Amino acid sequence: MRRILLGFALLLLATARPALAEGTVQPLEDGLYAFNSVDTRHGPQCVEYAERYYVTRYPGTFPYHNSGPGAYDIWEGIADAKDVGGWAAYRQHFSAYENGTTCPQPEDMLLYDRTRGYGWGHVAIIAEVYPATVVILEQNYGHDTLRVIPMVEHRILDRGVKGVVRLKANDAQNET
Repeated sequence: MRRILLGFALLLLATARPALAEGTVQPLEDGLYAFNSVDTRHGPQCVEYAERYYVTRYPGTFPYHNSGPGAYDIWEGIADAKDVGGWAAYRQHFSAYENGTTCPQPEDMLLYDRTRGYGWGHVAIIAEVYPATVVILEQNYGHDTLRVIPMVEHRILDRGVKGVVRLKANDAQNET
């Protein structure tokens, strides 16, 4: 019995969300949050939040009102270099990494394949990264716009995760 309780306690510690560090996710009201002063909203599509986040934080890096018809088009426009939305003029600002091939970083876009979002895919912004979890902010997924998702060895454990798209200027992987 003692081992079971100890194992349960370790499991809770591994999956629990650590206390928020100052300057990270700020709770607002009614399931809404802000990250780097860009707030989530109820109602708009998931792409609207990703677009607003990058247009606000990094002007000139994200196609304004023309990122494609669905969230997965972001992945196809960057990783697959498809001519979708306005990505031909913006893809040089980003790198795409398949799920599990790199450690996610705050401000990465988390992209889901077309098995999510009724065939359109889904996109969220990674706000916090811990050894066993990532904290994401998203719109049009549920009432609460923040989720904590488990991660094992850089692989984010959620159905349909394709990978992360990272602004090259923020890519710690390329720093030497």
